[in-house]
Amino acid sequence: MSFEDLNIYLFHSVNSFATHSLAFDNVMIFLANDLNTVFISFLVFLLVIQWKTYRLVFAKTLFIVLLSIAFSDLIEMFYHHPRPFQLDLGHKLIGHGSSSSFPSQHTLTIAVIAFTYLIAGYRAIGIVGLFVGVIVGLARVYVGVHFPFDVIGSFVIGFLLVVSTNYVIKGLLLRRRRINLAVE
Repeated sequence: MSFEDLNIYLFHSVNSFATHSLAFDNVMIFLANDLNTVFISFLVFLLVIQWKTYRLVFAKTLFIVLLSIAFSDLIEMFYHHPRPFQLDLGHKLIGHGSSSSFPSQHTLTIAVIAFTYLIAGYRAIGIVGLFVGVIVGLARVYVGVHFPFDVIGSFVIGFLLVVSTNYVIKGLLLRRRRINLAVE
């Protein structure tokens, strides 16, 4: 079985449940479209009520999310993977353009948020974020706009972006400290 065949098989394993229950379809549409907004709104609420605690990690998260959007656009420039509905696969429950399927930007955004908070030591928020990311990713497959490997790839890219950005930031801070010590 090829990589693409496995991706299609896994897609059908999730998406085949679509259209069986209107109520469940509506829940999955909400999860696919709006759960990330709910989670981000919660983080903004935390930022507002506890500015001193969350301001730095929120700023870093926002920076890495912006990087992830740029990186996702860069991937699309060099690699276009059609969405399931473009290949006449499965059930499409939401409207979506024909941009590249890989990576899932919804999942990538939540993965970046989750990994940033987790690595910064906010374990509860990070774990909840990973859980939300899995739910959003599965819902995006369920509603027919992504393949499972788009979601998995989003988690891998998100993790690598967060780790590499943290590495660069730590290196820059160390360099700045050395310069400050040399000046004093």
